[in-house]
Amino acid sequence: MKLSTLLSPPPFKARHIKRTFVSSPDDEASRPTRELMELSLEFVKATFDVDVSDCCDRLPPQPWQPDLWPGEHYQLLGGIVKHLQPKVVLEIGTETGLSALCLKKYLPDDGVVTTFDLIPYTDIENACLKATDFEDGRLVQALADLANPETFETYRELISKADFIFADGPKDGKFEPKFLELLDTVTFEKPPVVLFDDIRDMHMLGTWREITKPKLDFSSFGHWTGTGLAQWSND
Repeated sequence: MKLSTLLSPPPFKARHIKRTFVSSPDDEASRPTRELMELSLEFVKATFDVDVSDCCDRLPPQPWQPDLWPGEHYQLLGGIVKHLQPKVVLEIGTETGLSALCLKKYLPDDGVVTTFDLIPYTDIENACLKATDFEDGRLVQALADLANPETFETYRELISKADFIFADGPKDGKFEPKFLELLDTVTFEKPPVVLFDDIRDMHMLGTWREITKPKLDFSSFGHWTGTGLAQWSND
């Protein structure tokens, strides 16, 4: 395909357009296991009965529909938590806090979501989070760069207990490879489920393809820019 064709406007109208890429799975670094595929079906079933509209309503009007499912991943996040009932959930990338709210909504009473970012939610324009969301201790924001080995070491014990990790970092081609390299050094109490956002983004596609854990492109039931599901087993 000519570069001029690739960069030309698409021959249709859409409210929100972003260039994404797909690649053949025949030379991927890994394949999904039957266990992972069966688990993905359970996630979809659970998501049908999830409602995160109250979380999404905290955002000001957007040119896109945050509670659209499939198409956006917020309802799916609630469905995954609803099915797994995890005690330890980690989110990489807080930003507005909408994902954190959706993760917390279906969390069991003894569960905790720790959301990592470099910027406090109070400094984010149009943030969804409120101080009251943290009062019961089931939601915590940690200001930390988990691509930094020394910082990662500080949280190693917490990470080792994770049941579910939502990786929604900067997708800058730098953070994710470093973070995943460090994640590979963790001895988990049990293999966590890891959900990756934007796996079809140009800056994330290579990282996703190089993951050697059992994985599945879950985009049809998640985010239109790509959603990847992996089982982070100890090798």
